[in-house]
Amino acid sequence: MKKSTPPAVQVASNGVRHSNPWAHDNLVNAAQTMDAITAGEVDAFVVSKDPSSARVLTLSDADRPYRMFVENMREGAATVSSDGFILYANWRLAELASRTRESLIGSSLTGLVAGGAAVEEQLLWLGSGSGGSTFEIDLVAGNGVSVPVLIGVSKLELDGDVLTCLTFTDLSAQKAQDRIIARLSHSQGEQLVELQDAQASLTRQATHDGLTGLANRALLIDRINQSLWQAQRSEHLTAVIYVDLDCFKEVNDSHGHAAGDQVLRWVAGRLTALVRPMDTVARLGGDEFAILLPDIDSRVHAVDIGLRIVAELRRSREPLVGGERISASVGVAVSVSGGGSAETLLHEADTAMYKAKTHGGDRAEAFDADLGREVEARTAARHALQSALAEGRIGLRFQPIIDLTDLHLAGFEALVRIEALDGEVVLPSAFISVAEDSGLIIPLGTEVLRLACRQASSWRSVEGGPRLTVAINLSARQFEPGDLVSLVQHEIDDNGVDPTCVHFELTETAIINLRPDVIEQLGRLREYGVELGLDDFGTGYASLTHLRRLPVTFVKIDRSFVQGLGCNREDDRIVASMVDLAFSLGLRSIGEGVETIPQLERLREFGCDQAQGYLFAQPLAARDVSAAINRTDWRDCWNSG
Repeated sequence: MKKSTPPAVQVASNGVRHSNPWAHDNLVNAAQTMDAITAGEVDAFVVSKDPSSARVLTLSDADRPYRMFVENMREGAATVSSDGFILYANWRLAELASRTRESLIGSSLTGLVAGGAAVEEQLLWLGSGSGGSTFEIDLVAGNGVSVPVLIGVSKLELDGDVLTCLTFTDLSAQKAQDRIIARLSHSQGEQLVELQDAQASLTRQATHDGLTGLANRALLIDRINQSLWQAQRSEHLTAVIYVDLDCFKEVNDSHGHAAGDQVLRWVAGRLTALVRPMDTVARLGGDEFAILLPDIDSRVHAVDIGLRIVAELRRSREPLVGGERISASVGVAVSVSGGGSAETLLHEADTAMYKAKTHGGDRAEAFDADLGREVEARTAARHALQSALAEGRIGLRFQPIIDLTDLHLAGFEALVRIEALDGEVVLPSAFISVAEDSGLIIPLGTEVLRLACRQASSWRSVEGGPRLTVAINLSARQFEPGDLVSLVQHEIDDNGVDPTCVHFELTETAIINLRPDVIEQLGRLREYGVELGLDDFGTGYASLTHLRRLPVTFVKIDRSFVQGLGCNREDDRIVASMVDLAFSLGLRSIGEGVETIPQLERLREFGCDQAQGYLFAQPLAARDVSAAINRTDWRDCWNSG
């Protein structure tokens, strides 16, 4: 079977293309050619596989399906000239734009798209490129409504000109669907939030007391167990404080359960205010409360909190029950290194609480009997200090400070004492830590300042007496009220003392975390004229940074280093380095606790400026200070010994 040859197109001399599959010498009959020319076509196709059935197809006939395809597209279509005029628009575009085709063709693209000339310029720029692109814009319809469309841009070159072909896909239905989905998503989101709120509410109801809002027993047990587990990996302690209101039944009986509920809410607020944010206050039921204290430093700390709770409830009057006082029995239990369980710790605290209750209530008891005795001693010391302050039984002793260049008297350090009712003198070691913890150090420091300035004023009256200084220990807590500078100025001015003769000593541990307001107060004190020094130098964490930031003028080398001088080479090297450091910084050095001649000789050898200690004299009562001032040669102190 002979294989057929595909149709070939041939152009005749008259411009008509011929399709002749067999031979070039077989010409298409003239009648067909003339018919094509008569039809007014510049060119025509003669298509046939068989000369007997050959027919002429004009370009108009061939192009019609494509025109119909563009006209009947679901998308709008337009051809735009290089200067932005619409050359062609199909009926779908006219429908999208709510305009007639006649009004579109020949009009500017600017009026059809939202954004005007800027968007037109972008479309023409994209149409001049080699690749197509699509993006979303809004059509400006004839009725003023914006129609969202996805526009496609492509390039068309024709007779040396570049046209831009645009297609427009209506996005109105998609946008409407997106809005519906968004509304549904928002509604579902609100429902989810409501569900989460409901779940949180149920969780809170399961873990918190409905009356007071405090944690309930279940949540407290869980948190105690967590704290005990964490304590196993640290050196901190976990404590539980058990609080039971005294005579609460009488409150309910006398005023009703509504008043009793108000009391419980009031107590809950007071307990929460007394502890740290990290602590957990819980209501166990009835009038019983418990407090979890994780990460505490010592047993004494936990018991002190229990005592503060007792004191606070005793001091306050519950305003909703006729101004009656509410008291409580408090028990404290402490777990060491996370030992035991939550239930065990609660039971121990409960046992201690009942012990407090059997002693009449309105008190705190520790589960450890030894700790209870220690707390009682601290309580006694606090009461003794309060009484001494109230009754004016605060006294001072004065230890001489000797200048080591020529061994003359430079001044005294004022050391606080309590004059007990039985005549005994109570040393600072028995009450200073209690004063710091309780805040009594503030009124105590004020009294020491007053007494020291009064005594320094009297030294001027000693005939022929030298210009002497008085050194006063200063606690970090004395800066807290913010009025220390004015207080110092008042006492110095009131007693007529030269400010340069008043020296304040701060411990190294007190300046580790100096606040800006404390540094500011120290600066004002120094500007006023008093001198500032660093006490117990070498035992804390002071660094060159502290010495540079603080306006200090002297350092006191701690007695623990001085005691080894002359018999311990390491202490010799340390003290020598301290003296050299002070000298290089322009600071005066003072050796504390000098008790032997070798210690004194080493200090003088190293260039230490001043010294104090039992070698010269023990702290002197005010009546003995005059004799010390009149002594001309302090060598007699150790020569006679």
